[in-house]
Amino acid sequence: MTSIKLSQWVCVGLLVALGSCGYAAPQANALSSSSLVIAKAEWLVRQPDEAYTLQLLTVSSPAQLQKFVDGEPGLAKYSLAAFRYKSNNKLLYVLTAGSFASPEAAFLAQDSIALIGLTKNATWVRSMAEVKRSIRTTLQN
Repeated sequence: MTSIKLSQWVCVGLLVALGSCGYAAPQANALSSSSLVIAKAEWLVRQPDEAYTLQLLTVSSPAQLQKFVDGEPGLAKYSLAAFRYKSNNKLLYVLTAGSFASPEAAFLAQDSIALIGLTKNATWVRSMAEVKRSIRTTLQN
């Protein structure tokens, strides 16, 4: 791992409490009214291209996303957002967690994420620029 600046370490320390590094958490325009808010793709598009996120899950319906989130209390500390894309003529729904200022911060979050239904290796770090390219290929809700 490359060296991490002191400010990034401070940000990582705040990660546990805030679920993101310096970027506002989603509040409105959410997919669900459950206790954990899942923001729509618009929240991801507003994040800096230089940011990173964790892709947690890809499923075939918004209900599956919600069921997963409802069963994962460890996600409460993260800013959750979802988007959809089309693959092989099917709509797929992707769940992401957090907006991190560096890949190192995202990998640290990936290492510490506590999920019941997934292993750490099932998640992956994606650049926000790459996520935005995926979002732009399919009309969002």
